Amino acid sequence: MAQLHDLTAEAQCALLRKREISSSELTAHYLARIEQRGEALGAFVNVFAEQAMDAARRADGRTPEGLLHGLPMPLKDLHPVAGLPTSLGSAAIAGWIPEQDGTVVARLRQAGIVLLGKTHAPEFGPCCYTESHLATPALSPYGEGLSASGSSGGSAAAVAAGLAPMAHASDGLGSTRTPASNCGLVGIKPSRGRIPAVLPTWYQLGSEGPVARTVGDAALFLDAVGPIGPGDLWRQPGWALDAHRAATRRPPARLRIGLLTDPGSDETAAHPDCRQACAETAQALEALGHEIVPLQLPEPLRIWALLEPLCDVIGVNLSLTAQLMVPEARRAELMPYTRWYLERAAGIGGMRYAQAQQRLAAAASAWLKWQAGVDVLLTPTSSAPALPAGALRLDDGWESSCAMLRWSAFTPWANFCGAPAISLPVHQTQAGIPVGVQLMAMPGQDECLLGLAGALEQVFEWQRRHPRAW
Repeated sequence: MAQLHDLTAEAQCALLRKREISSSELTAHYLARIEQRGEALGAFVNVFAEQAMDAARRADGRTPEGLLHGLPMPLKDLHPVAGLPTSLGSAAIAGWIPEQDGTVVARLRQAGIVLLGKTHAPEFGPCCYTESHLATPALSPYGEGLSASGSSGGSAAAVAAGLAPMAHASDGLGSTRTPASNCGLVGIKPSRGRIPAVLPTWYQLGSEGPVARTVGDAALFLDAVGPIGPGDLWRQPGWALDAHRAATRRPPARLRIGLLTDPGSDETAAHPDCRQACAETAQALEALGHEIVPLQLPEPLRIWALLEPLCDVIGVNLSLTAQLMVPEARRAELMPYTRWYLERAAGIGGMRYAQAQQRLAAAASAWLKWQAGVDVLLTPTSSAPALPAGALRLDDGWESSCAMLRWSAFTPWANFCGAPAISLPVHQTQAGIPVGVQLMAMPGQDECLLGLAGALEQVFEWQRRHPRAW
């Protein structure tokens, strides 16, 4: 017999609107699962059980209005929630209570979510692992001791283990997509300017979005967040359709889909399972009527050349965050990689910072010119399946950055270019470990990606797969 967590977020919202289930019942169900499994998975840094049950009871007493009315859902700890603890993943500011919601957080709360808690994220977010002083490492429920990736690792672990129907995530260089891949989920990074933006830092690399079990659930999240507001600096055309309708419509024309499996690292080739995932996806896309075009990565677009300017941009922005948020007396509590970035940033002058941004912008422009030869790009989400927790946390800033870029070489380009990208869990290793593929389109072509993803979901039926702990 199906349990409540077996239902998709869409199905749960439909039942809540019809009052066939109550928010109190649903929230209590998820809180019980979090209590049983959340700590071992490192999924949460805060669980607001009492507040969540109070909010659920209030939702049950009101006429449903927002798209997510009464739906229990967690928010990522890197984003402020008014009146509730937000640590940005850092023990050095644990206990900070923001006065205002982040923009996307506010939209989700207005859409009617019941806030379950804050999910685990690494300190200030520049990692493709989720390890901090606040919780045990975030783990994929699909393998013993395997990292859930990062920085949205806590969100992905929670959804994959059935501790939440879907979750809020964010993506600065792949931080929604690689956790989705490691945890067998759908993860979307929208185009820059399609939904409200995070603060214009990190060269505006970041974008919030969902990790979810289905494309429909992820589209529901995007619709609930809604369009950009009058204060947003970047603007793509508004949704031609609502996101959910786009996810149920196949693209109207035969698409040229470029297949790229070269990660652009001088030392790393894509793992056989990652290449196999792409091959299976390419075969499915051809069966759907699309053309597959094998691509070779031009030498100037190899990701390794951008590591130095990328570390400069991240370092300066992390330094700014630390100076604003962390008292001098508590700087020793920062993670080793954060302290490395702060030391690095101290030696970066204005000219070097401007040159770093210029190099990222020039590379993004060159990439878009190259990618314009196809409609959609198909790549592995990461260069290898999920690694053991700790494998990428070397506590040496430069070596950690090198290791992370080798593993996550495919995802940063969508952030550099402001393009939409989605990770889909099409494949599993012989050991049952999920392996995702990434689809990336040109900026503004989010609906095309949603339609392709929805069609592939019907082929692969990944929503039927669950970890043993489910």
